[in-house]
Amino acid sequence: MAYTEKVSLNGTALSFLLYECVNSVNSQEGFLIGNVTSEITNHISDSQNDSARLDTQIFIRTVLPLPSVALFYFPTGKIKEDVLSDLLSNTASEIVGWYKYRKNSSIKPTFRDKLISKGLQKYFEKYHGRKNFVTCNLSCRTSSAGSTHTFTYRFGKINCFDMYEYIEDVTANLGEKLTGYKKAHKVSPHSIFNKIVKESNVQSNNTNDAILRIQEAVDVKLIKEAKLAAKNESTIRELEAEIKQMTTILSDKQMVDLQDAYNKLVEEKFVNREVEMAEACVEALKSPPSVDILSIPNIFNNTNNLSDSENSVQLIENEKKHRSPSPILTTSTSNKHSNLNYAAALKKSSEVASTSKTNEFHEDLIKFDVDDKHIQKPVFINENVKCLDDSSPEY
Repeated sequence: MAYTEKVSLNGTALSFLLYECVNSVNSQEGFLIGNVTSEITNHISDSQNDSARLDTQIFIRTVLPLPSVALFYFPTGKIKEDVLSDLLSNTASEIVGWYKYRKNSSIKPTFRDKLISKGLQKYFEKYHGRKNFVTCNLSCRTSSAGSTHTFTYRFGKINCFDMYEYIEDVTANLGEKLTGYKKAHKVSPHSIFNKIVKESNVQSNNTNDAILRIQEAVDVKLIKEAKLAAKNESTIRELEAEIKQMTTILSDKQMVDLQDAYNKLVEEKFVNREVEMAEACVEALKSPPSVDILSIPNIFNNTNNLSDSENSVQLIENEKKHRSPSPILTTSTSNKHSNLNYAAALKKSSEVASTSKTNEFHEDLIKFDVDDKHIQKPVFINENVKCLDDSSPEY
């Protein structure tokens, strides 16, 4: 028996798939939701031989994008079954494949993609008992001017030989042949239309007003689904508003926490600085300061002290200049008493005093006897006295 398999994708599902891929940053992953139908068709050849063929059609209604990449598998390609059971607890029986989008990349599946496809096929087989699990690889390229966007996609699956093979895909109103016989697609027995027909209690032997009954049942179902969709949209808006409010509260709390942490850090630094200064003061009081004469501040202090001493010596010198000069003592070789003349002492300080041995008497002279015998007195020399300018050291 011949066997054919193809994927049918309507325009709504394809546009939704491309929309989710374009809105992602670089990569996007998700699952394909739909159903699988199989039928056996009898084909008569020119030789009047009947040949049966099994035609399997995988119909994709919508997609289920995931919030992040590599959410349900490990880097080695092993499937996280616990994560899948939590994500697809209600729709696991309707999953017919998964898709992977890579921007500016090749659509050729990698070795890890093949391992993931094999693991997913084995996992979903226990829900619907089929091995018709497909993989869709997508990519997008943009022209240099950004005016043209080119999308490339292709379906594939793991066959019975555990080999990856590509599957033909058919999209309504895209790439259809202009010639040839066109037949309607086989509707799945689990479709919504079949459920509505069963609920309308239309009998095959009584077709009176059957179309009206089906139309009424469709209207009731449509109103019911519209109310459910409106309720879901309202819930989504409430959740988005709550997320926005929580984000604002979280950002404000983070700002307050950062400000408190900064203030605490500044306060700790200030306290540590005060503690260090107090410890330094205590250490300075405990240990006496040691003066290093070679250090620059001590050299400046010594220079200041030296200049102060020089200034004091200069003041003493000036005082000595303003004083009257001392009389000059002269010695004679004779044994007679000589008279010392102090007349010059009463004159101007600029004149030099002199002594003379005269018998003349003047009223302004003071005379007294001086012994001619010279007694040598010890001389004390002070080595610490410095000579300033031309003045002689004092003994």
